[in-house]
Amino acid sequence: EGEVSSPWCILLLPACCQIRTYYLGIVEENWDYAPSGKNLITGQNLLEDKFASVYATRGANRIGRVYKKAIFRQYTDDTYSQEIPKAAWLGFLGPVLKAEEEDVFIIHLKNFASRPYSVHPHGVFYDKESEGALYPDGTGGKSKEDDFVVPGGNYTYTWPVRKSYSPTLTDSNCLTWIYHSHIDTPRDIASGLIGPLLVCKKGTADETSIERTGAANAFALMFSIIDENVSWYLDENINTFCLEPATVNKEDEGFQTSNRMHAINGYIYGNLPGLEMCADTPMSWHLFGMGSEIDIHAAYFYGHTFTSRDQRADVIGLFAATFITAEMTPGNPGRWLITCQVNEHLRGGMEALYDVQVCQKNLSRPSPLSHKRRYYIAAEEVLWNYGPDGYDKFTGQGLNATGSESAIYFTQGIDRIGGLYWKVRYVEYTDATFSKRKIQPENMKHLGILGTVNIFPSCNSIGFESRSPLGSRGEISGFSCQPASSCLDGNTFVNSPVIKAEVGDTVLVTFANKARRSYSIMAHGVSFSKLSEGAPYLDGKFLLQRGIVTFGMHESTDLLLLCSFALFVDIKA
Repeated sequence: EGEVSSPWCILLLPACCQIRTYYLGIVEENWDYAPSGKNLITGQNLLEDKFASVYATRGANRIGRVYKKAIFRQYTDDTYSQEIPKAAWLGFLGPVLKAEEEDVFIIHLKNFASRPYSVHPHGVFYDKESEGALYPDGTGGKSKEDDFVVPGGNYTYTWPVRKSYSPTLTDSNCLTWIYHSHIDTPRDIASGLIGPLLVCKKGTADETSIERTGAANAFALMFSIIDENVSWYLDENINTFCLEPATVNKEDEGFQTSNRMHAINGYIYGNLPGLEMCADTPMSWHLFGMGSEIDIHAAYFYGHTFTSRDQRADVIGLFAATFITAEMTPGNPGRWLITCQVNEHLRGGMEALYDVQVCQKNLSRPSPLSHKRRYYIAAEEVLWNYGPDGYDKFTGQGLNATGSESAIYFTQGIDRIGGLYWKVRYVEYTDATFSKRKIQPENMKHLGILGTVNIFPSCNSIGFESRSPLGSRGEISGFSCQPASSCLDGNTFVNSPVIKAEVGDTVLVTFANKARRSYSIMAHGVSFSKLSEGAPYLDGKFLLQRGIVTFGMHESTDLLLLCSFALFVDIKA
């Protein structure tokens, strides 16, 4: 943490506060987004990974995974000769700055970089001489000196934490904010100059062991697609890391895509180190998103729930310049996954691992509860009709009528699929034999693919239906375009369950896979052990098929869940 000085050293500041002094230096260094060279979620070499290789491959006109960046570093005093090491999990983020209500931040900034930068805070008071932002604000003289610090220069910023900026009674102990360079903000941040700032209630800042090495009770995570295309160092990175720099076209879409790093704290594909915490010990996550219009994130914490803004969840939404504090008491020891659930961001490597450690003897573990609710659920392949009635119920036109808005989606041809697609869905059965489906009541038809299956489309739209047995996987329906003397017109409604339970219940799910590839079943918002997780990844031991039922298996697996929320199929392509 920054030095805490006597308030009498600085004139005109209230005597009731503490002065939190930080010596920050801006340094330039090469940053490796994946220093292991591997996708640590799967164990695969990045260059052999279909998606990761897009970002990790260095080539004639590709930079690869290492980029020059500018980074905030912390030092012990104004000589800037001794750096204070920061926690490894911060990645390229600057050190955590924290203070309490009525404290004052004193930030001594020295610029060791090759171009001008500044430091600008969110969530605290500042006057014009400590704003650290360059724009035409009508000021001059001393009030402009804070706007930028030239290479080799230094400047001191003063940021009081006034009561009007402090956490309210119902807020978490520490609010999540940030600081960053603010000359050309998108380019400054893409270059690396950003860090977390915490504003805390009185008496709580020093209890937050966010800088601790090893198990800590607070962490700050930035979810962001770092766009290296707008970094101040793009040209230098091209000349340094591309094998044939002269062949680079900076406007090429493929080149630009390869430079958008889907990172958590500057690491991709599970390479973020050091997220270690103790089971049964309350802790907090300080989460923020930064970037552009593509930075819409859904941060998901496997195996646990948290509270934020008086709501319990396991996923929280983040977009550019959102700052959120989430409080968690991790109860499941083991290695767990953090991901952004946006499909492209997940494929791009926005994922990390966190370790919940047993730090005390006789760790309390919840025992299975007495009241059990049992479900028998299978994954089955069905032909799904997106418009089973064949017409637009707003206009009355046929869905494939020429010139209609729906025709693009429902016209079938040699190069168009139309409105029928093979899907995999959950179907509920009455018992572990998986021989009798539960029938969906009429009042549940609104669930659509969540609960209603149009298994057999009408003869008018598809021709005739034939069946081929697939052994233990049941039957798959096949269709041709030939005329048929008879066919099935069944809008057959079967049950894909809404799983329900109350606090104090145990949900037991027996899952069978009748599909042609491996699937799982995974729950949100409930407690489960590793044996009932239903998601394959390297969790510190080896890749287990926990809750994953492989191709052709009718054998069921039991999942033990303490309560219930929602289900989804978790697939790693």
